[in-house]
Amino acid sequence: MLVSVICVAGLAMVVLAGCSPAAAPKPVDQGGLGMAGSAAGATIKVTRAAIESTPPAPVLDTPKSAVKSYLAWSSYAYRIGLSDVASATMTAAEGVRIDAYIELNLQKNRLIDQGLSSIVFGKSSVDGTHTLIPTKETWEYRYVSTDTAGKSVGGPYTASYDTIYTVVKGADGTWVVDSVAATPRGEVK
Repeated sequence: MLVSVICVAGLAMVVLAGCSPAAAPKPVDQGGLGMAGSAAGATIKVTRAAIESTPPAPVLDTPKSAVKSYLAWSSYAYRIGLSDVASATMTAAEGVRIDAYIELNLQKNRLIDQGLSSIVFGKSSVDGTHTLIPTKETWEYRYVSTDTAGKSVGGPYTASYDTIYTVVKGADGTWVVDSVAATPRGEVK
């Protein structure tokens, strides 16, 4: 999985290498890389800043650090429209959910640009190789156009959730997110 993250990150850098510096955000054409379904082959335009906002390398040595890495990398995947970049932080089943959400947004000609404003971890429940981690989270987000890089098409908004992450330990000793159950506290747009 880490190899695919490195390959996609390397691809993003190759795409960026051909961009000349400019004062305004420069759009980068993602060309639908990594997308499934009806959006495959669709042109996705994102800003250079979105591509360059790569999170730190995933830290998967504890359930809590795995959740933090998952949140950073899945947010990055949503922002650039490529689910594969977050695959090292989750199981294949959770990867399908991330990809489906990106696909839903692409069908609406948008991506979501989100950032975690606050997170409070509750007491974890450990059962062998599975850990349940409850959190209280607040997010800031906006929707951006896939046709005009960086153009807001909705928001900014704020949303809060009570969330339970199921994190699993792999044979290699690393932890990854297997599923997420999020209950909104208030309206989500």
